[in-house]
This record gives sequence, C-alpha cells and structure tokens, in this order.
Amino acid sequence: MITSSKTSHTGKHWAFPQCDERNVLAIQQQCGVSDVVARILSARNVTTSNVSEFLTPLLKDLLPNPSLLLGMDEGVERVVRAIESIKANNSECTCEKITIYGDYDVDGATSVSLLVQYFEQLGINVDYYIPDRLSEGYGVHMDSVCKIKDQGTTLVIMADCGTTSVKEIELANSIGLDSIVLDHHAANVELPKAIAVINPHRVDQSCVPHTQDLCAAGVVFLFIVALQRRLNEINFFENHGITPPNLLEYCNLVALGTVCDVMPILGLNRAFVRHGLKLMRNNIGIRALIDVACIKDKVSAGHLGFAIGPRINASGRIGSSSLGTKLLTTHDDIAAKEIALELNSLNEERQRMEKKMLQESLDEIEARELAKNPTILIGQPSWHAGLIGILASRLKDRYNRPSFVVSIDDDVCKGSARSIPGINVGELIHKAVRLELLVGGGGHSMAGGFSLQREKFEAFYDFLNAETEDFVKAYVPTLHIDAEILCPTFDLLDELERLEPFGVGNPAPKFCIRRVTPTFTKSLSGCHLQCVFKNEAGDKLRAIAFRAVGTALGEALLSAKTMSIVVTIKEDSFNPGMVQMIIEDAAPV
Repeated sequence: MITSSKTSHTGKHWAFPQCDERNVLAIQQQCGVSDVVARILSARNVTTSNVSEFLTPLLKDLLPNPSLLLGMDEGVERVVRAIESIKANNSECTCEKITIYGDYDVDGATSVSLLVQYFEQLGINVDYYIPDRLSEGYGVHMDSVCKIKDQGTTLVIMADCGTTSVKEIELANSIGLDSIVLDHHAANVELPKAIAVINPHRVDQSCVPHTQDLCAAGVVFLFIVALQRRLNEINFFENHGITPPNLLEYCNLVALGTVCDVMPILGLNRAFVRHGLKLMRNNIGIRALIDVACIKDKVSAGHLGFAIGPRINASGRIGSSSLGTKLLTTHDDIAAKEIALELNSLNEERQRMEKKMLQESLDEIEARELAKNPTILIGQPSWHAGLIGILASRLKDRYNRPSFVVSIDDDVCKGSARSIPGINVGELIHKAVRLELLVGGGGHSMAGGFSLQREKFEAFYDFLNAETEDFVKAYVPTLHIDAEILCPTFDLLDELERLEPFGVGNPAPKFCIRRVTPTFTKSLSGCHLQCVFKNEAGDKLRAIAFRAVGTALGEALLSAKTMSIVVTIKEDSFNPGMVQMIIEDAAPV
C-alpha cells in the first residue's frame, strides 16, 4: 500500500493499493471482472491460484480434521457415552443428564443453540444455562456449577467460556460433574482439568489450518462434525432409526456467531458465512428478528452485525440473559414473534441509554483531557454494566486509543475493553490479573472484560498507560482505500456482490472520490448527516455519514468546502435503483 502524505479531517492517513499489474490483468481475464474489482482482489492478496476459493469458498475444501484439535476425541467419547446412556434408559429418569453452559452474547447464544438443536435431532433433551451479565458476569461460576449439579446434571458442556475456569472446574470434579470446554478465548498455560478443553488457542496446541480465527460457534461446529463422525462409526443412527442431521443446515448459526463476534471473514469463516447467509430465514427465531428489523431484501453480513446481532445482545445487556438462546432454539412461530418484539424493545431502550452514556463520557474525557493519554480508562457509577462494551467501542473509534470503560460499584467493578490494531487487550488484562491489579478477566486481541477493585482504579490506569505508551505514541491510524472512482454506479455495485460477504479481513471496499463539493447537508436524529455532493463531472452523489454530528468529520461536511471523500457504497434503501454512499472519511483538497 502507498500512504498519502495528507492527513484527513479525522487524523487518518490514507493508503492506496500498489498492485501487481500482471496479477490484476490475469484476474480480470480469468474471472471476467472489471479493472476496479480485479484491483480490489489483487490488493487483498488474491491471485489466479486462489481466486476461485475466495469467490466460491466451500466447506468441503476448507474444513479441517476436527481431531487435530487437542481434546476433541476425548470430548467426543465422553458425549457418546452420555448419549448411549440416555438412549438406553429411554425415560426422563436417566443416569446421565447434559447441560450446556454458555455466554450471554451472540456467539454464546449461537454456540448453545447449535448444541441444543443437534441433541434434539438425536432425540435427546438437554438443559442450558446462561449466566446473568449483571449478577454473575462472564464465565463459569461456583454457585452455578453447584446449581447445575443439584439439578441432576452429570455432564456440562461449556460453550464460549471455561478455558480459564480452573477453580470452577476443580469444584465440578470434586462433586462428580464432568465438563467439556468448547472455547476460543485466550488461554493460560494452566488449563482446567476438564475431560477435554477444546480451544485452538491452547498454548500447547499446534496450528490447525483455518481454526485460529474461529468463534466459539465455529469450534462447536467442528465438535459436532467429530461427534457425528463417531456416531456414524458405531452405527448409532442406524441402530436407533434416526436420520443423521444435515450439518450444513447449522451454518446459519455459525455465520451469525462469526459476524457478531467480529471474526475475520476469510477461509473457513468465509465459507460458513457465505453459506449461512442463504439459510438465515430457515431458523424460526432469526426469521422473526428479520421481520421486526424490517429487512426486506436478502440478508447480508451487515444485517447480522448491525440489525440481528444487536437485538440478540440486548437480552444479555439489559434484559434476561437467556432470551437470545430461547429465541434461536424455539420451534414456535408465535413464541418467536413475541421474543423478537421483546428483544426489539430492549434494543431501543439500549440505544437510548447508550446515547446518554456516550455524551457523559465525552464530556468527562474533554474536561479531563484524557485523550492525551495513550489509553482511555473511564467509569461512572450510573453506567449500566451491560452497555460498557459498546461504549468502549465507540470511544476507541472516536479517539483511536485502546479504551477501557468501567461500571463503578462500591467494591468490585465490572469493566470492558476495546483495542486498536497492534495492542492485545486480552494479554494486557491477563498481565494485570497476574500483577493483582485486576480481580479477574480475559479476552482476545481486540476486546476483553475484567473486574477490578475500586481502590485500584488509578493503579490500573497507570499500568495501562505505561504498557501502551510507546506503541500509541508512534501509532498513526490508517484508512486503507481500495480504488479511486469518479462516480459509483449500479454496475460496480452488482460486481461487488461477488466479493461478499464483507467483514473483518474482507471489509466492504472503500473508494476515494476526489474533489467533490457538498451542495446539501442535513442532520438526521441529531446524530447522522445526510449529504448530497457534486463531483467534477457535475453528477449528484447521495451520501450519509453515520454518527458524524459533533465530530471533525461532521464539521468538515458542514463547511461546504470542496474535499476528497472515502466511501463505501450500497443500494439506497429509500430510492431503489440508486446508489448511496456511506462516508468513512474526508480530507481537504
């Protein structure tokens, strides 16, 4: 990439691709795409040798052997033993009972739902347990372990959690409760002594192709693949007169978890999402959410991330933590509609609360000049613990700083973190725990959660600033641009569909349009800006800048001065047949 010398209105440097011209021409000829699309593919390290895999990724080509993951075979054998015991008893009073223990976010809900649905198709009813975000917090808890055991559970499968639950699983072992962990979060050297800890990020796990970027739902899918393979080997389906489940039908849940947990949409994940998007309406619960979100056209990855996912997450943030899983596992259309409407209402309330919290945080950051520090750490007693992750993300985007947000309590406070590329907040949190600056916590490179004693708030902030100072001081946020165009067209929009699904690792292409002048700018909901530009050829270009009011970008757009802009493009929802631009950035001419 070639970085421009100009700095944009938001402080970013613009980087333009430097492509191998021979590769661009070869892709253009082989795939029959335009020069612009060929350049986008080339800039994303796609060549003629892998362009077919990129454009049409197939699970059969990309799915690894699940047994290459440590613990997989041991975990499968324990579940097979439980299944056979339950089927042999053929009654409600069995010697084995399975409970799925999950997380309250979308990845947790989809992971639990995958397992619940698979066992249902085997004719086995299982329980599930989703901890409450506020009263219990993320992960496995001692009281929950005892509660599950008291309800007769003999095997608990922990999905999207459990990797660092050493003491909790030690307790489970002591009371005769077996456990299997299916997770993707960062792991410590010491693992819990479960029957199996299946996690691509185990320290002792050698690299298995296409597994490092899996969400928990992806790990669960691999487990189900291995389990079905073993059940086939012992003739389980034939012996019990059961039709083996079609595992491809579960890709809708894996896709939802992958997009909403912000995993790279590359390789195996790309195959999951591409196939799963076609099946979204097959799930009764997702279909109900699609209806309440008023999604009329085909479901895209963007719909999952910005419409479906937030509504499911709303239950864990400010409602009942199990509502998302209940919705995704229901077989009742009426019940699904009722839950979807409740989630929609919770999401609207979440948006109102989030807007208030954001303004309060901006006021404090400006008053205390916290943006001058390499890291932002901020907290207030009034902030809802279920919304601090969203707030951390907003602050990270606005200030280009790792952002840590705390819901302050009398003693132990809950916190959430979001990071910039190059700073692994999961590792920072683990280090702070080892230094006894935090009570506990974990996460991955871009996001994490933690708890800390109120009295250690400032000491933790000093630690964060010291750890990140050198990197942030030299950090220049870069906006990667795919191509320059004069005017977006519908033909280009049609071609871009071949590059979908878009997301992390394969973002929606960004285009630079030089020398445009705003001729109309209007505030929407006091938050967004609707714009009309005129380019050098005199064309009118419709655009919107989300959450731009009160920002440097918004001020530039309101100035009506000629500028260069960076945009993504989509069909205008209110004017079908027209192209709408979403403004990412602007720079002076």
